[in-house]
Amino acid sequence: MFIGTKATSTILDVLNTGVQELIMQSGIPSEVSYKTGSCSMYVRSSELDKRVEHLRIEFTPKEGVDPAQLSAELKKAQIPSQAKLSDGRCSLTLPSFEWRQLRQLVPVDTVIEENCEKSLRSQSWKVEVLSYKPHDVNINRMIELMKERNASDLHLRAGTPPFIRVDNDLAPLDMPPLSAQDMEELVYQLGSEDEVRKLESERESSFQYHAAGVGYLRCSGYYKQNAMALAIRLIPEEPLPFDDLNIPDVVRDVCNKHRGLFLVCGVTGSGKSTTLAAMIDYINDTRHKNIITIEDPIEYVYRDKHSIISQRQVGRDTFSFANALRGALREDPDVILVGEMRDVDTIRAALSAAETGHLVFSTLHTMTAVDTVNRVISYFPQAERDLIRQELAYSLQGVVCQRLLKRVGGGRIPCLEILIGGKPIVRDAILEGDIDRLYSIIEVDSDMTSFDQYAVDLYRRELVSKEEAISACSDEQAFNRIVSGIKGTEGRKLLG
Repeated sequence: MFIGTKATSTILDVLNTGVQELIMQSGIPSEVSYKTGSCSMYVRSSELDKRVEHLRIEFTPKEGVDPAQLSAELKKAQIPSQAKLSDGRCSLTLPSFEWRQLRQLVPVDTVIEENCEKSLRSQSWKVEVLSYKPHDVNINRMIELMKERNASDLHLRAGTPPFIRVDNDLAPLDMPPLSAQDMEELVYQLGSEDEVRKLESERESSFQYHAAGVGYLRCSGYYKQNAMALAIRLIPEEPLPFDDLNIPDVVRDVCNKHRGLFLVCGVTGSGKSTTLAAMIDYINDTRHKNIITIEDPIEYVYRDKHSIISQRQVGRDTFSFANALRGALREDPDVILVGEMRDVDTIRAALSAAETGHLVFSTLHTMTAVDTVNRVISYFPQAERDLIRQELAYSLQGVVCQRLLKRVGGGRIPCLEILIGGKPIVRDAILEGDIDRLYSIIEVDSDMTSFDQYAVDLYRRELVSKEEAISACSDEQAFNRIVSGIKGTEGRKLLG
């Protein structure tokens, strides 16, 4: 790290700024070195965020400087010190002090500035951590705390304590700030040396870790200010039963289909993986099928029950989603789960698999069911869109979009928008390119629901607060009208 100084910056300002910046960026150090053209500093402490236990300043003195005279001047200012001259450099060692006492050391800056060969004002300093304050970091203890507090995510970054996400809110754990050294140790505890090397070389990576008896971790590694960082999602060892998800049976009924494409959509952290895992596990419980999953990385881990399940991880078992999808068609699958439809090749392969008699599940990061249909079509060049609309119209089994809301009494509950495919009215809207017509179809069909309708239902059943329900709606005025008993306009049916 480099820090620049002003004409008014003292050497004590440099010392304080360097330590504070390092603590924010990479955690609490225990040894730090500072270097500029004619001066260097070495500082050491077991608690460098609170006090300095050892400070040595070396500088190139003016000709004729007497170290004894420097010590005498500082002694007059009631600052005991040791000054030595060796190989043309003057070394000044100072006693321990707390940061709140820093201003009492101003005479040190005055003495050095008067006796240094070159002024230290307006200089650039290279600041380097030699070692960090040691902590006994244990990722398994953190995972246990996540489980105890029902947290969904754990964020580990140098310079701050660990944070967990509970009911969508972040809160720090009662632990000291992690250092860059701690982060490297935590990555080693979670991943193999290959994963560590991959993170070091590519600056980001995704991998899985199994905490036996607790769950699986989806670990996303990245770098923050040149220090490793981790975002960790806790995945239960067993998928949640479908009945525990508070999702309508019309969604579960898709699991009984034999072919077609079904998409679960929403923003990151909206429960897409949990819903898909419940659907795959339901098929595993009730049907005798060959299921192939393609994920990056693998999240839920399944055991063969009535079905057999082959889980493949992109980057480890296959080079890409598209390659694995094309290969899966030669592996006698009945059901295929694609972790995410990220590009044209993957979407094209998924549509092809759905058209050729396979049940395909996947996800997209879209906000509404209608947005999802538009997004799939818009991935393709204009010349291909008529054909894609036709393929999608005949293969789409449905789209579910999710938003997680805070549940009254604690926990979270999904708010859904559901579009069911296979119905002539839906098929015709897609074939004719009249995608916006799907909005009104969703609102008037008894098997489908919009976010607004679902939010009203959750509020009426006293599962969420009014504020939470409104946060999931696209039309707050319509929500207020229906809960007040005023009927909506024609064509809108908010659970009337």
